[in-house]
Amino acid sequence: MSDELATLQLRPLDPVAGGVLAALRLSTATSPIVLGRSEDAGWRVSDPAVSRKHAAVRTGGSKVYVRDLGSRHGTFVNSTKLETSEEVEIRKGDVVSLGSWRFILDGQRTSGSAHTIIDNTDRIQHIEQSALLGLAQIKLDRLLAATRSFAEADTRVGVADVLIQAIRDLRGCQRAFVVRQIGEDEFDVISSSSGVDELQLSLSLIREASAGKLAQLMAGAAPDTRSHSLIELDIQTALCAPVIVAGKPDCYLYIDSRGGEDRIERDAPSFSHAIAGVAGLAIERILGAEMEERRRQIELDLKAARHAQRLLFPAASGKAEGIEYVFESIPGRFVGGDLFDFISTDSGCSAFFLGDATGKGVGAGMHMVATQTQLRTLLSRGVGLAEAMNETNVGLISRSDVGKFITLIAGVWDPKKRTLELCDAGHGFCLLRPVGGAPIWHRIDGSVPLGVDGETRYETTTIEIAEPTRLVLVSDGVIEQADASGEQFGIDRTIATVEPATGAGEDVSLLVDAVKRFADGPLSDDLSVASLGLGLDN
Repeated sequence: MSDELATLQLRPLDPVAGGVLAALRLSTATSPIVLGRSEDAGWRVSDPAVSRKHAAVRTGGSKVYVRDLGSRHGTFVNSTKLETSEEVEIRKGDVVSLGSWRFILDGQRTSGSAHTIIDNTDRIQHIEQSALLGLAQIKLDRLLAATRSFAEADTRVGVADVLIQAIRDLRGCQRAFVVRQIGEDEFDVISSSSGVDELQLSLSLIREASAGKLAQLMAGAAPDTRSHSLIELDIQTALCAPVIVAGKPDCYLYIDSRGGEDRIERDAPSFSHAIAGVAGLAIERILGAEMEERRRQIELDLKAARHAQRLLFPAASGKAEGIEYVFESIPGRFVGGDLFDFISTDSGCSAFFLGDATGKGVGAGMHMVATQTQLRTLLSRGVGLAEAMNETNVGLISRSDVGKFITLIAGVWDPKKRTLELCDAGHGFCLLRPVGGAPIWHRIDGSVPLGVDGETRYETTTIEIAEPTRLVLVSDGVIEQADASGEQFGIDRTIATVEPATGAGEDVSLLVDAVKRFADGPLSDDLSVASLGLGLDN
């Protein structure tokens, strides 16, 4: 884990009804953490608009990802709604929204953060739309020039710099800042008209503007209406314009005049309102383009991973002495870690395995590649099944993160002895079907998945094949595929589906078609099915 990732946290940006929620330290996120209302959620968020299992956050290398879990009201990143089950990278400063909750991804707080003045004053007032009319020509020219500069900005900081440049020459606006909220009473300075070690703001003004309206601190109020902190700082007039992005304040243009400084001129509020509106559109454009670029990059990575995954799979069908197989794998919405192989060994036997790496995406695919490569190499050299599993397990643990493992079932067919040797690593089941007989769900006395415990020693089970028999193997994407109501395809439905099949090809095609119809939409996981005919005369 990188040093920067170890300090990152996802924490509430502002309080909402539903109680206090502590920040989520990502240094503890060794596996995906579910966000939602469920008591089983790793980070419970109390809000009727949040689904029981709403979203999941995980780390991968030095990056952080959030994935929507089919939530009812959606998961938003920087006001962009994720598609169902979509996963995107989130970066420092990004805001994730679930229901009425907003969370910001940030690091440990620093002394550079802006602190607010806790004040209460009746000098705060809304500026109504009717008072925002009548821009002077000079202001209009300045606004048009700023609009052209906004079009060239490609970051939030760039937009903030344009804002400051456009406002700083107005009378009373020499003390200008663009700030962004990073906590209930804490702000970061994005840009300012002058260097700032520790900025102090009027919290009342910010809170008024957080409703999405321009707010102004009026001059001339009676002394007893002023807060002690305002008196100490001698703030005469102040102005706060929210920069609205997708209907919510993204940051704020904050201006104040103090002591003997010129007071903010009368039409500054109308100009601030207008230019903040254009800045909001610029930031919305930048965030939208950034999100599309992240999606494009993820899609490119997934396409590359899928291609690598397909290259490792054997042909869709094949045969060796006394055995044949048919195999099909359909990727889910994202690259998963399903693996299958069929190998002719140096000892004259045939070996095969089918498994599923935890998680989705490129990380799971890479674990699949490493495991498949090592296990194939060992089995093809004629290494015993149990020994090959033990070595693969140790190798996987040495190069994988905590919480990354692979469930897998492997077998070796000996055509001379007519025996099937099976070894299970957390998979736990297969279908055995004598030719002409009914499919039988065969549970295997197995062990823990690969990559969990380096001290585990795997054992094998040997089955004598007296008559031609089909062995059907399926990945978790078959059994655990859910329909719209959340019901899983399950074991019973799997057995019933292959009941009428008359050969390995039908075993596979019937199951694949049935699961796709059952899902009635994108598959939640890779769907892999293999059927092997044993003891055949070929």
